[in-house]
Amino acid sequence: MDTLDLQLISALRSDGRRSVSDLADDLKVSRATVRARMDKLQASGEILGFTAVLRDDWRDLPIRAVTLIEIAGRNTEPVARALTAMTEVRAIHTTNGKWDLVLEIATRDLTAFDEVLHRIRLIEGISGSETNLLLSTRKGPVASASGFGT
Repeated sequence: MDTLDLQLISALRSDGRRSVSDLADDLKVSRATVRARMDKLQASGEILGFTAVLRDDWRDLPIRAVTLIEIAGRNTEPVARALTAMTEVRAIHTTNGKWDLVLEIATRDLTAFDEVLHRIRLIEGISGSETNLLLSTRKGPVASASGFGT
């Protein structure tokens, strides 16, 4: 996967229903290039399918966390590719300081969450991690049981 593939995946994660024309305009490539890349990513198994994200998804996935990732050497791209393939990893952010990546994770229960952390820790190139469970949301798109929200 190259930079264009990663940009295409990022755009599709934001809105999997975007037209090929819109994607091509945003990525500044031809529609044929976008279609060929999408076909290649599906054939290789990098894209397993497309889905709708519903407002209730966060309610159905109540275990949410932020995980900080430290990467050894020059392994950022392979680590990011492995993390991108994990559906529980809702977002991947680069950052500065001790940590190289910040992940947003969501699962249905603590058992599934433990499994995700185990899979993340097995990714070659990850040298350290720190995870913080999110207990409630006081401001943001997800209303919490505590009564705080937007």
